[in-house]
Amino acid sequence: MSSPWPSVTKTFHHSPYEAIDPRNPSLSAQGKVVIVTGGASGGGKSIATAFTIAGARAVIILGRTKETLEATTQVLSSLALSQTKKPSLIRYFVADVRDTQAIALVFQTVRQEIGAVDILVNNAGYLSTLDTTENSDIEDYWTSFEVNVKGTLNVVQAFLRFGRDKTATAKRQPTILNVSTAGVHLPCIPRYSSYAASKVAAWKLVEYVAFETAGSVRVFSIHPGSIETDMSRKANIQPLDDFALPGAFCVWLSATPEADFLHGRLVWSNWDVQELMERKPEIIREDLFTLKLSGWHD
Repeated sequence: MSSPWPSVTKTFHHSPYEAIDPRNPSLSAQGKVVIVTGGASGGGKSIATAFTIAGARAVIILGRTKETLEATTQVLSSLALSQTKKPSLIRYFVADVRDTQAIALVFQTVRQEIGAVDILVNNAGYLSTLDTTENSDIEDYWTSFEVNVKGTLNVVQAFLRFGRDKTATAKRQPTILNVSTAGVHLPCIPRYSSYAASKVAAWKLVEYVAFETAGSVRVFSIHPGSIETDMSRKANIQPLDDFALPGAFCVWLSATPEADFLHGRLVWSNWDVQELMERKPEIIREDLFTLKLSGWHD
């Protein structure tokens, strides 16, 4: 299947492939502690699954609904036990990313009971009821900003303050993977202003985090592709991609030093990683895949 959108790589993937397969020994997450917000369903579940397959020491999922978290924890635990390598520790915490104190406590608890967090996946998000800006319910509209912007700030700040190992060597730099959306750079889509605007704000926030932590934390934003999620069902969007794609892509980003040139940039899970690496000089020279005003300067 070809891409329904313009693609920066000739090959546009809809499912995982060898270079990003989490079963690939070169992409092993062995010894790593991973936290995934919104990890019980949708893209978060895809990512938590991939890190479990990659053999992470611990995969911790956060969410608001205990029943969903428990069910996904059982699935991931069974998957972990089926691996030939040492099975991952799977845990969950009930926490709302909007709750600053609750999120801080999660990271402090993980640090004390399990160890420093190596990989943070900022995935939790909210899509308000689709409507025009004129007709949107203000409280519902603003919830997108509470979750997508304040939630991102809470999670990233707690990771930087309490979760990461601030003495980590260059070979074991902690990683932030921010799940964004193509909606931040696509032309305006009718009735999506709250989601797109809040995600643009979160993207710029994460760009600042990348700037402020350069050399000590690896930071990437990704468009996860079009997979089946609660949001896609709410928006009545037909999935185009394999559920496992964003998880496999995140494992590749976190495990591959050659991906460091993508620090601070937004990339699609669908783009071919070999072609991206071949374009490294151009991407750096032209400062591609960042938020800027086109035409402002040459």
